[in-house]
Amino acid sequence: MTMYLGTLASIALMQLLGAASPGPNFFIVTSYSLAGSLRRGLLAVAGILAGSLCWALLAAAGLGVLVTAMPSLYAALRIAGAAYLIWVGVKMLFGTSRSRSGASKLETIDTDWQVVRAGFLTNMANPKSIAYYSSIFVAVFPADPPTWLFWAAVSTAVTVSAVWWISVAALFSLVPVRRAYERFKAKINTILGIALICLGLRMAIFR
Repeated sequence: MTMYLGTLASIALMQLLGAASPGPNFFIVTSYSLAGSLRRGLLAVAGILAGSLCWALLAAAGLGVLVTAMPSLYAALRIAGAAYLIWVGVKMLFGTSRSRSGASKLETIDTDWQVVRAGFLTNMANPKSIAYYSSIFVAVFPADPPTWLFWAAVSTAVTVSAVWWISVAALFSLVPVRRAYERFKAKINTILGIALICLGLRMAIFR
């Protein structure tokens, strides 16, 4: 049992470090938290967590190895994900140009379902996630692990992600932070949009 607890602790640490690394998920959560509210930030988090659960379950089922072993399938997922990130970035830039004298596009147009969907698709847009989760199960799991350990590992990964992203949403929805955002909204949205476009291009060009 002690060995299994060590395995779960390792997964928790790896998941925290992975979630804390700036990427598309971070930009989506901060965008909705700043431009909308804590509630909208948490809706984006819900979508991201649903994506994390999907990737973790696929990896636990062994499908991660299948995807990474098929270059054509992996490339197709990578290009589709890159295209989605670029589209979101362009949407943010377009929204910024349309909102210099009004409310942010993220703030006024997206419904609750669209916010959740944005979080989910942003997470699912990165096929490297399944390689990441697969590496966790391959590198950390002991030989012949019990079935419950797979479910415990998936639950641990999703729980750590939830704690991190909820904290991020709460931080960026604080009144002082949002007031600062309102002062530099156009510039911040432009930076976030360009960042997402660059991440999409990087995903499309580099493996």
